[in-house]
Amino acid sequence: MNEKKKLLNELKKHDTFNEEIQKKVGRDRAVVYSVYFLENIGIEATFQRISVVAFKLFPESFSFLEFPEYPDSRVIRNCLWHCVHKSKQWLIGSDKTHYNTTEKGKEVVKIFLKLIENNMDIKSLPFYLQIRGITKKELITKATDAEINFIQEIKNSKAYLLFMRDKDAVRSVDIKKSLGGDRYSPSSYIYNKLTKALKLSELTNDTNLKLYLNWVKNNWSKLVGD
Repeated sequence: MNEKKKLLNELKKHDTFNEEIQKKVGRDRAVVYSVYFLENIGIEATFQRISVVAFKLFPESFSFLEFPEYPDSRVIRNCLWHCVHKSKQWLIGSDKTHYNTTEKGKEVVKIFLKLIENNMDIKSLPFYLQIRGITKKELITKATDAEINFIQEIKNSKAYLLFMRDKDAVRSVDIKKSLGGDRYSPSSYIYNKLTKALKLSELTNDTNLKLYLNWVKNNWSKLVGD
């Protein structure tokens, strides 16, 4: 049996992940899983094959909005670039050859599979896994993690603590400092930090954190300015 037939046969055996799971996993992790799927069945993960697998297993994540029956390979290529980039290093390879999962990538897959087994109960994972999808071993050997620290700094900030007691006491400068700025930081910079924090908060189950960040967003003009 040639590799094309083998791949198509294996895909028929694999269920498509529902949209809720796709949203929780995220596109980059979905692409890593697609590479893992190919590795697991002994087929080189070329760009075309990854595109086929990603679209088959995660159709809502990798299709055109107007034409959902067709894969959007641009999105898949962008995800591959993210996963190869030094900031993640979940994959190695290129479109000209093929891709493989790194040790970090394999840990991402392990966490993904654990979430599937637990019906996507993110609460079953420690906080740092909710944020980054890394192992305990990595946390011990890695002294700092910018994203984890960013969230913790928000929760330790004066603005956040005041928000929990008396929203009216929160000042603009307090909000700016909570998001890593100061009184002189431009609003555009602070808003970008807020956007990042909101994305990270979606990977946690911290209701109070989400309340604070959404309160800032919904009252942006009043609290911080345009």
